[in-house]
Amino acid sequence: MLMAVEGPYALMVQPDDILISPREVDEHFGTMACFHPRYALGDSHNYMDKDDFLREMYLDTVGHDEAGLKRYEHMVNIVSSRFRHGPKTEERAVDDAMLKVISEKYITLPLYLMDHSGLAMQTTSFNDPWDSGQVGWIYVSREDALKEFGGEKMTGTIRKKAEDLMRSEVAAYDSYLRGECYGFELYKNGELTDSCWGFMGDLADVCKDMAEYLPEGCKDMVEHLEEQEHPATIIKTLLKHAKIQVDQAAKAFEHAPRQQVIGDAR
Repeated sequence: MLMAVEGPYALMVQPDDILISPREVDEHFGTMACFHPRYALGDSHNYMDKDDFLREMYLDTVGHDEAGLKRYEHMVNIVSSRFRHGPKTEERAVDDAMLKVISEKYITLPLYLMDHSGLAMQTTSFNDPWDSGQVGWIYVSREDALKEFGGEKMTGTIRKKAEDLMRSEVAAYDSYLRGECYGFELYKNGELTDSCWGFMGDLADVCKDMAEYLPEGCKDMVEHLEEQEHPATIIKTLLKHAKIQVDQAAKAFEHAPRQQVIGDAR
């Protein structure tokens, strides 16, 4: 837990124990389709596996009809006939061929998962063949990208904006997987006056975001946060501030003018 004290205020920043996936609470631009034997990752979907996903995306691009099915079967046969070096090489070649066609309608980015002493996700390889690998894709239709950023046709600028926005969504999800979620409590004279939770990301960036939610006069407290390893120190600080409040109230009462009551004593 981090803590900063300034005048009558005490600011505490600590991990948020109630983690909620940003895919569940935030509106998102891209859709994350993930496939993992042990973890439920990304957004909910009904695809059986990544092959089923790519097939449906391919047919969605070329047409869900007899002509589309024939084109799909022909593509798989042609690509497979060119690779005889093992099923993995052939499978990857078919995937790449489908993704090339899918790119005519969708913008896609691969999703890689690191599973070692915790989970992490990004759109580029971790370069760790033992504990990481691709688990899916995040994608958005070209049509939705044009609606989001404006324009009548896809350009390199719009594509980059779409990819950057999807990367930012993956970064937020990565923070969730890593448990990088925080909240703050603000005390005045030992009494809780404000709190906010659900800040996600690197702690340094999170503290900057928290400052926007703090009242004037307390915003710079995020720059003076220090680690507090002993709960007793925190309790002692809050009790000290509470005592100051009691002492101030007692002093104010002691010096308050007395009102005389005139009347019959009965």
